[in-house]
Amino acid sequence: MLAGLFLACGDAGREKPRGPVVLITIDTLRADHVGPKLAPHLDRLASEATWAGRAISPSSWTVPSMSSLFTGFQPGTTQTWSFDRAVIPRKLTLLPEALRAQGYRTAGFRDNPWTMARYGYSRGFNHFDNLEDGKNAEEYLEGLDGGPDFVWVHMLPPHSPYLRHSHLLGRLSDPPRLPAQVRHADLEPYYDPSVPLSPELERVFRSMYALNVAWADERLGRLLDSLRRSGQWDRTLLVVTSDHGEEFRDHGQIAHGGNLGRHLIEVPLVVKLPSGFGRKLAVDGPVATIRVRNTLIEAAGGEPEEGTAPSLFRPWEGGVLSELYLDNGVNHLSYVEGDRQLLWESHFAEPEPGYYQARLLLTTGAPDPPLDVFQRLEEAVSRALPLTGLSDHPPALTLWRWTADGSEPIEDPREIEQMARRLKRAWTVANGPERPFGRRPEMSAITKQEEQELRSLGYVH
Repeated sequence: MLAGLFLACGDAGREKPRGPVVLITIDTLRADHVGPKLAPHLDRLASEATWAGRAISPSSWTVPSMSSLFTGFQPGTTQTWSFDRAVIPRKLTLLPEALRAQGYRTAGFRDNPWTMARYGYSRGFNHFDNLEDGKNAEEYLEGLDGGPDFVWVHMLPPHSPYLRHSHLLGRLSDPPRLPAQVRHADLEPYYDPSVPLSPELERVFRSMYALNVAWADERLGRLLDSLRRSGQWDRTLLVVTSDHGEEFRDHGQIAHGGNLGRHLIEVPLVVKLPSGFGRKLAVDGPVATIRVRNTLIEAAGGEPEEGTAPSLFRPWEGGVLSELYLDNGVNHLSYVEGDRQLLWESHFAEPEPGYYQARLLLTTGAPDPPLDVFQRLEEAVSRALPLTGLSDHPPALTLWRWTADGSEPIEDPREIEQMARRLKRAWTVANGPERPFGRRPEMSAITKQEEQELRSLGYVH
């Protein structure tokens, strides 16, 4: 099962000629929602993999997490972590660019609007296309001929809107009566922790999400079958993971991007090395998905850039850092060591009383939303120190123990202080000396089609 850890146990053997490298990222897939009943295709892959288990994402929503996964740098370095900072800087080399420089043919298929070409994700790809129903990616994978190909597929499900896929209802245990769909606009009111969510509605949301996990797994199965039909399965380096998770009041909110609670940053990770590959994975302790990039680059014979996260072939000392910036007056940091998680909240501004209402109005497309709320927060975060925050408002630190079915708080001032020092050191090693982020770069206006795509998923810009 994927809940366990599968370690390489065979003889490493001799290196074979370079074959395909395939990276599949499944949007919004939390680690505790995979297993043989809900996600049998992913579970089967885990049983065949070199390593499979749970990993930790760099952030809790797509923009910062995917930019880190493609660059190998933390969000504090990419500074790609908000609606108006979504373009990956040109100075950073993306994964497909690095592999293309190693002689790989590159193809990307995506369907999350934050991974479209305008944000930089087409860089380095010979072929870049919308995923749509996935048939184009399936055909491409089936046509692999054994040469050095890199293929990236990013599928949107189980991200909202959650659709009722009736043929998959049998994968749920005692589901309630479910609607045809749950739109992101249906979830958004409960993003505000102060808005009550009834147990009945929470159950509907959870069931619809689980149903869309099953739908994502079905689509993954078709991609894996296509790769098998290519005849290149044994020669392929294959990685499947997610950019972040989803929560249903597990840490006080709904959906994702509002905090760094466990269910938003703990995701599945499956790594299948080619048969006979001559290097072994050095996996011990918490695993960071940001290490995937350099794992693929090193396997292809490339050299990772200085300062990027080490590959899974190299030892990793310490914990795993996650970052989330520009919340309602708060920056969030997380540091995970073993079963301990320290959450660090630095205050860069006083909370905006109308923040959640402004988000809701933007999400639902209401006329004349109060954009000044976001403008004030953006101006404040650009001037503040990311870790330290306001001089008269010290960071709030909370310690959690990860249990078999969730998290529980720990009151241990000494341990909190020690982990806080290690978090700060990890942040500084990853991002450099602490300094204000400065003003956001200017972005060209999005097109009507791009705006429609963003709004259809509940995103605002």
